[in-house]
Order: sequence, then structure tokens, then C-alpha cells
Amino acid sequence: MYRLAMYRLALTLSLLSAPAALAAPVTLTLAGQPVTLNTTVIGGVTYLKLSDVKAALAAQGGANAKASVTGCINEWLFNGVERLRVTRLRPVEDQSYGNGWGVTVEVRNGTTESFTLDHAGIVYNNAVSVAFADGDSWSKSWRTGWQDKTYARMQQGTGTVYEFQIFPEARQDAATVNGTPPQKFLLEVTAPTGIKAKFSVPDPSFRIDLTCSR
Repeated sequence: MYRLAMYRLALTLSLLSAPAALAAPVTLTLAGQPVTLNTTVIGGVTYLKLSDVKAALAAQGGANAKASVTGCINEWLFNGVERLRVTRLRPVEDQSYGNGWGVTVEVRNGTTESFTLDHAGIVYNNAVSVAFADGDSWSKSWRTGWQDKTYARMQQGTGTVYEFQIFPEARQDAATVNGTPPQKFLLEVTAPTGIKAKFSVPDPSFRIDLTCSR
């Protein structure tokens, strides 16, 4: 036991005294965004500086952003209760709201019990928005029939499909809207009521990267 302890101590000291060398940068996904960070090799092991990771998160607002369930178009995501994927992004036009973007979403019951979406945290008037590369976001949406879907009983393994149509606050012509597609779709999920299932993630909301597809 003594020899083993001495061996571990010697190994630790040798790693601490080993020369550090810069390695090739690596690209990671932090808060849903690709970030390239420098690495350091010590004793044959590659390390990232925690300060660099924190700085990268802070630079993109990730330090305070909600850690939503994140993915790409056509990728199934799961928060422990609902399975969700975005299947389509397309330009839309409404007589009252003008030109905007339609985001088609498929939601499925991922539990062993029946529930309504309203009881499982996806409520009719929860926040829904699209975000753009310049930091702007749109939340004005036309939700015909969505309330009926959130109130409908959903059995285990079944689901529903819905297109959210989202518009700018001020009307824009089709060329302007179509020339600047959104990069993110965000669907807020709140605390469930009246179901036994629990979320498996700290924040069950969904955040879809509309620039990638799986």
C-alpha cells in the first residue's frame, strides 16, 4: 500500500513537472454554437483552459442563456417527456401579418402515460420565436388550431404535427424576409402539471439550429 501511494505521488509529480506544449485547436459546440479553442498537452494529455471556455460562453451569451435541448432540423430531441423535431422551414404569407417564416414541428409523447401537451409543459401561449444572425428575433405568431392540439389527449408514442407561422413586428416585403432566413427556432417548455413523468434535463425548452440538418 505504501509503495502504491509513493508510485501515485511520483506519477502526479512527474505530470506536474512535465513540459506543456501547445496542440492543435479544437472546435466544440458550446450553447449550440461552434467555438474553436486552443489546447495544451501536458504529460501526453490534452487540456482546455477553463477560463477560455468561460470566455467563449460569455462572448455568445451562453453564460446566462438557457441550457435548452439543442439540435438540428430533422433531428429528434428529447427532454424526458416530449420528443420533438423540426421538419421544415419555409417562407409564408398571411393576409393580416404579411411575410414571415413557417416552422413545422413534430411533437411526440415520450413517456409511458397519456397526457395533454398543456399538462406536459407545452402550453398554448408559451414563448415561440425565431432568431437571426444579427441578434434580432421574431415572436409574433399566428397559431390557428394550436390550442386544440395542446388540449388534445396524447397517448404513449403518439404525436402531432404543427406549423408555427412567425412574423416581424412591422411588415416587410417578401424579398427582404426571404433573403434573411432565421438561424434558430426556440420553443419554451414550462413546468408540467398533473403528470408523473419528470424532465431529464435542467431546462426542457427546445432550441433548433435551422442552419443544419441531420
